[in-house]
Amino acid sequence: MLKKLDRYILKTFLGPFFFIFSILFFIFIVQFAWQEMEKFIGKGLEWYTIAELLLYLGINVIQLVLPLTVLLGSIMTFGGFGERYELAAMKASGISLIRIIAPVFTLVFCLSVGLYFFGDRVMPLSQRKAKNLLFTIIQTKPTMQIKEGVFIETIPNFQLKINQVSGENSEFLKDIFVHQNAGFGENTMTILAKDGILKADKDDNRYLKLELFNGIAYTDNIQGKNVLQRQKQENQTTKFDTLNYYFDISELLEKNNDQNQAGDHYKFLNGSDLSLMIDTITTSYRETYKNEQQKAFDNNFFFAKEFSKIDSTNLSPIVEFEEFNQQDQDRIINQAIQMVDRDKENAGYLVEFFKNNDKYFSKVNLHYYRNLSYAVTCLVFFLIGAPLGSIVKKGGIGMPVIISIVIFVIYFVINFSAENTAKNGKISPFIAAWIANMIAIPIAIILCIKANKDSSIFDVSKYLDPIKNFFGKFKKKKQTTEEHSRYQ
Repeated sequence: MLKKLDRYILKTFLGPFFFIFSILFFIFIVQFAWQEMEKFIGKGLEWYTIAELLLYLGINVIQLVLPLTVLLGSIMTFGGFGERYELAAMKASGISLIRIIAPVFTLVFCLSVGLYFFGDRVMPLSQRKAKNLLFTIIQTKPTMQIKEGVFIETIPNFQLKINQVSGENSEFLKDIFVHQNAGFGENTMTILAKDGILKADKDDNRYLKLELFNGIAYTDNIQGKNVLQRQKQENQTTKFDTLNYYFDISELLEKNNDQNQAGDHYKFLNGSDLSLMIDTITTSYRETYKNEQQKAFDNNFFFAKEFSKIDSTNLSPIVEFEEFNQQDQDRIINQAIQMVDRDKENAGYLVEFFKNNDKYFSKVNLHYYRNLSYAVTCLVFFLIGAPLGSIVKKGGIGMPVIISIVIFVIYFVINFSAENTAKNGKISPFIAAWIANMIAIPIAIILCIKANKDSSIFDVSKYLDPIKNFFGKFKKKKQTTEEHSRYQ
């Protein structure tokens, strides 16, 4: 009998489950595609390339869709059982609520395990494929990522700003700004042009050809020259009618051809590789912090302690500051101020460096913990949805949908708020990944206990009656006092 009952419960659950999953997946993927579509539509890409890229990027929504599907499906299933009095019949036969939800719980547990391995194996692979596909698109459609009026740094060692882009493949440019990034002491160049054409070089695909028209090139030849020579050097400006400029994108192509190159990013790693990466980062950061701590000790406390041992009363200055002329005194003071400013600037850079390290380390750890956390969320949502459905005794798509949306919004507002706080390095990534589940698990346990005892926790009169009775005592006492005073 129980096996037939288990099959019936599973069959009743699977119907709404697949229907809800299909609808929610379609809604989430369409929303994602709508947000990302403007980056690819009208850029000369084939529709199947856009579809493939959106699939790789949007498949991550399954981590959100599956828990919500479990929550809504469990409320609808067990709410339907309660509405049709089937749940009461099962309990009257001596079957506890725990035994009734056991087959669906087993199924949801398997789904949670599958979601964990999906996030551990499939999602890194999809992110890697999306990255490689983007590199291929950059090679074939170099102007795809150009946004009008925005500085872009897609091309290595260059900054570009285009005010207007047109053409079937977005190859025609207007109002062009090009700046070549260079290291300290190296030559730099800035180009301004009214019109231009950007396309891949026909002879060598490692280069992009930028053909510029009606512009000015500003060159700063400072390499190998001292400060005095740079100050005496005149500005070098060249006006041109046509100028061909080539960008070397071989670095991007090498990343595209090397499948393991994408594995350097933490989003492209599975759980075991992430764990190794976290250990490596931890060791590296500890060494960095230890070295900087030792430097700070040597530069401040150690020398201050040694200087305190010297009896300054028995020392005579090598030279008096007043002996210098006014010009030298100003120079010494300015040098001292510059040294202090330099130390402050270096300290600021060091603080910012440590902050960025902490943020990056938090992101890597959060990505590591979040995969298991989302898998556990499926179980938590089921343990909330199943007893909640049996309590409200409402099936269909009315009340269950409202309850599910409210729970889902509250849950993920807490989750995403904690994750953003952790990414800024303000709380532990472990707490951020698990805090929503930590809050939801006690609620799930309470709901299971209440549902097993057939408690009517949504009966408003159950909570209002004690309050009414409490204030009713004072009202009766007042009425009695008034009656006594009337007859006195």
